[in-house]
Amino acid sequence: MQHIIIDPEFKASIPPLRPEEYAQLESNIVSDRRCRDPLCLWKGILVDGHNRYEICQKHGIGFDTVEIDCAGDSREHALAWMEEHQLGRRNISDDVRAVLAKRLMKRLSAFAMQEQRREAGKASGEARKAKSNESETSSDSLKKPNNNGRKKDTRAEVSKKQNISEWKLRTARGIDKKAKDDAKAIDNLVITGKITLNEAKKLAALSEEIRPETIKAVDGGADVRVAVRRAKKEGYNARIAATKPKPLEGTYRIIYADPCWKYHGLNQADEYGHAEAHYDCLDDNQLMEFKPDDKRPIKELADDNSVLFMWVTTPLLERCFPIINAWGFKYKANFVWDKEDHVMGFYNSVRHEHLLIATRGSCTPDVIKLYDSVFKEKRAEHSKKPTEFYKIIETLYDHGRKLELFARSGRKGWDSVGNEVYLKGAAWHGDAQTLDVPLQEAA
Repeated sequence: MQHIIIDPEFKASIPPLRPEEYAQLESNIVSDRRCRDPLCLWKGILVDGHNRYEICQKHGIGFDTVEIDCAGDSREHALAWMEEHQLGRRNISDDVRAVLAKRLMKRLSAFAMQEQRREAGKASGEARKAKSNESETSSDSLKKPNNNGRKKDTRAEVSKKQNISEWKLRTARGIDKKAKDDAKAIDNLVITGKITLNEAKKLAALSEEIRPETIKAVDGGADVRVAVRRAKKEGYNARIAATKPKPLEGTYRIIYADPCWKYHGLNQADEYGHAEAHYDCLDDNQLMEFKPDDKRPIKELADDNSVLFMWVTTPLLERCFPIINAWGFKYKANFVWDKEDHVMGFYNSVRHEHLLIATRGSCTPDVIKLYDSVFKEKRAEHSKKPTEFYKIIETLYDHGRKLELFARSGRKGWDSVGNEVYLKGAAWHGDAQTLDVPLQEAA
């Protein structure tokens, strides 16, 4: 039996058959005791018929071979032949077709550029020759590259010929631009049917530090959404660890907290926008024992006479009180933020969130001003709270050291603890003189 070379790169360029398709092909070959179509070779390397070859080897069935006639003599020309041949199949998805067409388009573009260089070199030589003969004009003797020197629109050509939307081709090309060295591995995941083109786009969007391991995990069978989310969180946590500043000092009279609650047993689907989709969350025990600077718990950071303002959503009301108590505070009252826009809930359409007020020792407001307990403002990005509540707190409590926990940005006059603060380079201490990003200014 003829020896045939199996090239890994060539084999990876071929979309696999579905199990039922492979079983039908094997049944046909075994029943006929022959391989009807010849296997296609390029310089002894198999370029078409990998499944037939595997089946024939398994059952000891003979086969014929034929050498393909490429437009060129390089591996790139052989791969272009394979991609164009595969695009002729009816049983591949539009996503796979887009990736194959993208690859073919790149090769055709490269071939066109090579041809233009050859033509330009030839024209340059003829121009030099014409210059020595003044009776001939350079315009008559100069031969221009193909397409009148214009770059061939291979995307439109391939899109039209292969009946693929230009949008899908642009998406496939975007993977090359974003993923660079990892693009080929991502393409192969699409070709082998492990991910869709949209999922490939998500992989390509990951940072180059975490992308290779995520690709490896998906190739090993991990769900792409889970793998991408895990990679983002791991990268996020690594950056936090690298930027976390020095420990807090002293104690605080005013503490403002927007905890990253863990929603036990609640629907965590992406479309509901739950916190787990955006960052790591803490369960109740972790919140009770939370140490903002990894040194002291909240109970030790609070003055003997202090006030706590804590955000909590309606499903978590019952769970928040043991945490407030563990931090050394007792519940007193609350504000309601009316977000105006409704979001889906289990028992009603939820449009509000609570800002609980709790005190330790004696800490009634310094300024007697009774704000309306309901505040209306449309919600903005995920979890971001209205700036107006800073102003309310700063008006009611006009002196004392202030600490914000789980902060999104620094604010003048406050010490801020929070992953987003660290990543943005905002002030750790509210009286810092040098800031990498603007602070929210107190009114």
